[in-house]
Amino acid sequence: EAKGVEFRDGGVVKPGLQLFRDHGYGWVRLRLFHRPERDRLKLPNDFAYTLEQARRAKALGFKLLLNFHYSDTWADPAHQITPAAWAELGPEELAAAVRDYTRETMVAFREAGAMPDMVQCGNEITAGMLWPQGRVPENWDVLAALVKAGTQGVREGSAGAVMPKLLVQIERSGDWAATKWFFDHLLSRGVEADVLGQSYYPWWHGGLDDLRNTLHAMAREY
Repeated sequence: EAKGVEFRDGGVVKPGLQLFRDHGYGWVRLRLFHRPERDRLKLPNDFAYTLEQARRAKALGFKLLLNFHYSDTWADPAHQITPAAWAELGPEELAAAVRDYTRETMVAFREAGAMPDMVQCGNEITAGMLWPQGRVPENWDVLAALVKAGTQGVREGSAGAVMPKLLVQIERSGDWAATKWFFDHLLSRGVEADVLGQSYYPWWHGGLDDLRNTLHAMAREY
C-alpha cells in the first residue's frame, strides 16, 4: 500500500486490513524486530511501523498478537541472532535487556491505545533464542530465564491494563516427541504460558494427520 498498490473487493478499493476484517478475520499478528535497519534486508518491522499497524488493527476491532523476535532480523529455529546492541551482554545482563525492552514497548503500545491481547516472547524458539546465550539444549536455564524476563516485562508494562495472554510458540507441529521434549523442559523451569503455539508448514512438518495428532496430544498433556 505504501508503494501505491490497491486492493479491491468487488471492484471497491479497500485498505488491506479492512478487507480482512470484512471477510471474518479476527486477529492480527505483528512481528517486531529490535533494530531492523541494521539488517541487510532492511525489513520494515521496526517499532514505529509495528505500532502504527497495531493502532490501525485495533481501530478496526481486531484482536492483536504482538510477536517479539528479539533480533534485528527474522528469528526461527535456524536463526536466533542476538540484536547487535546486546551482542556483548552476559546471560544476566541479556535477561535485564529483554525485560526492559519488553516493558518499554508494552508501555508505549498501552499509551497509544494499541494494547496487545496476546504477547509472544520469542519466535519459533524450539532451538532457543538470543544465541549463543539462550541456545538449547546447551542452555535450558538461560532460555527459561530469558522467556521469564520477557514475561516480567509484559507484566510490568501492562500495569493499569488487562494483562495480555502469554504465548510460547515453537514449530514442531508434526512431531509430538520433539514438542513434548521442548515444553517439558521449559515449563518445568517455571515459565508461564497461557497459550502454546505451533507454526505449521506442511512441506516440513507433514500432513494434516500429523498436525492433528500433535495438537491432540498437546491438549491432553498440557
